[in-house]
Parts: sequence; C-alpha cells; structure tokens
Amino acid sequence: MAHVFSVRGALMVALAILLFSAPALGHEEDPAAPGVRWDVSLDLPVWPALVDLQPVAGGSFDDLGFGIGASLHWPVRQLADSDLLLGFDINIAATESNIRGSYATMLARQLYLGTSLKWLFGTKRNKSLDAGFGYHEIDMAQVDSEWYGTWEYEHWSSSTPSAFIGATWDIGAGRPHKKSGLFIGFRAYFADFGRVYDEDFAPSRPALGTDAGTLNGPLYFLRIGYSGR
Repeated sequence: MAHVFSVRGALMVALAILLFSAPALGHEEDPAAPGVRWDVSLDLPVWPALVDLQPVAGGSFDDLGFGIGASLHWPVRQLADSDLLLGFDINIAATESNIRGSYATMLARQLYLGTSLKWLFGTKRNKSLDAGFGYHEIDMAQVDSEWYGTWEYEHWSSSTPSAFIGATWDIGAGRPHKKSGLFIGFRAYFADFGRVYDEDFAPSRPALGTDAGTLNGPLYFLRIGYSGR
C-alpha cells in the first residue's frame, strides 16, 4: 500500500506486540482474575463482495484469504461474573486471485487498526463478546516477488472507518490454573469502500475496468491463535 500504514509496517507492529507479550507465555494463575489480555492469530478472511467483483480482465478473487492479527486489552471495569476490557486491534490480510494483469495476477490487501471493547464472562472468563471501531484500508495490486526484490503496480485503493462485532473463546484459559493457550474467534466487519475501478492504467490494458462493482460489508474473519492473561 502506498500510504502511511503499509503492510510491512503493520507486520512489524504485530510482531512487536508478539515479542512484548512473549514473557507471559505459560504463566499460571487463577484464570478468573482480571488482567491484561493479549492475543496473536492466524486470520482467515471471507469476503462475499470481493468474490462477486467483475473485473474486465476476467477471473475472480479467491473465496478464502490469509493474514495475521494481534490485540491487547486492559480491564477497565469488573462486573458481576464478568470483566469489561478496553484495548486495540491490528490485522493485515491478503486475498489472491486469478485475475491476470499485464505482469502478474492481482492481490487484494487490507489493513485494520482500531480500538475495541471485550466483555469477558463466565466463571473462567474464557468467553467474550467483542465490538470495535477503527481505520480500514484496502488496495488491489499486481505483485511479483523475485530474488532481487518485490515489484508491484497498484490499480485501486480506498480507506474508510470500519466497525466490527464478534465473539472469542479462550480454550487455554478454560484449563485449571492456566491463563494462556489456544483461542478461536469470529468477527464480522462492516465497511463500504465504494466503487472498484482502475485508477491509473494504460487504456489498452485495463484489469478492473471503469466499474468492477461495489466493495462493502460484511467481511468475515475466522481467527485461530494464542492468547494470554
């Protein structure tokens, strides 16, 4: 992405969060006690509107993408048999396609940065309902990686505020005296990026065309990773 928040920069932030959280791995305490919660994840995005786009070059984006994510939340209020946490989230993801450009197939890349609330409930505090709001950016580009570096040509990009709702199950926190372990989560993002088209292209070599369709929500994320508290 040719913007302030590049994919490589977002990856560095996510890795920094992972390194910061690493000392908490394997920590054993009462799982019901409130504390800072962190997680890192493999993300699998499914975006029906992305698959439904109709580029003039033909082809389509894959049904399933790939990405990484991380979050960090602090307890702000303890309720009856539950805790309310406030924090931030970062996700970067990409979806491949068989849409052939002039030099390579097209890739859809996205970045999300935002704040969120997490309501942990139950006697083990290992389940939560989640809601967040933040900055969401996407671009579509031909990307070709060789031994001497990566070459890319961006066809279209857009950014917009985005909200999500979701749920998380901290499987590891459900074990006796454990505060870290595997988790699984689901999110639905709601954003409207508008019309998808070639912003800058040679008239004889269009890929997306003047109107490949509208890219909007919902965008679904399955998250599988490691969490700790």
